[in-house]
Amino acid sequence: MKRDRVSLEAAPALLESWMGHLGLTMTALPSPSGDEAAFPNRIELRGEDAALLGAQKGQPLDALQHLIQERVGEHEESKQPFLDAGSLRLARMKELKVMARFGAERARELGFYAFAPLSPRERRWIHMEISALQGFEGHTEVA
Repeated sequence: MKRDRVSLEAAPALLESWMGHLGLTMTALPSPSGDEAAFPNRIELRGEDAALLGAQKGQPLDALQHLIQERVGEHEESKQPFLDAGSLRLARMKELKVMARFGAERARELGFYAFAPLSPRERRWIHMEISALQGFEGHTEVA
């Protein structure tokens, strides 16, 4: 069965409806990340049950994000909603930006630096931060 698309603006209300049907208490609010190029259309899930979405390395949050992105139906990243709960992903983005600058300094000293395995979105955040630094070019090798 094909579902009707919802607008990006209607996504928070739909998320709240889904959470209510699951018996979870939380609100969904658009909340700028401070870096819209790296983390656009952030929707913050808040409330007493929001922490449950961060369990198991954020897998419930990933699953919910996939479902809402399917309903919005946009393939262009700048038009997709990206979910966060308890600022888990926002904190991770900031942490990775610091790691990118550290890695760049180590690469400057050693000629090479390798990060631990990262998700595609996390690799993108690292590349964006490194590309903004003078004299650096990022390169990815996926094992």
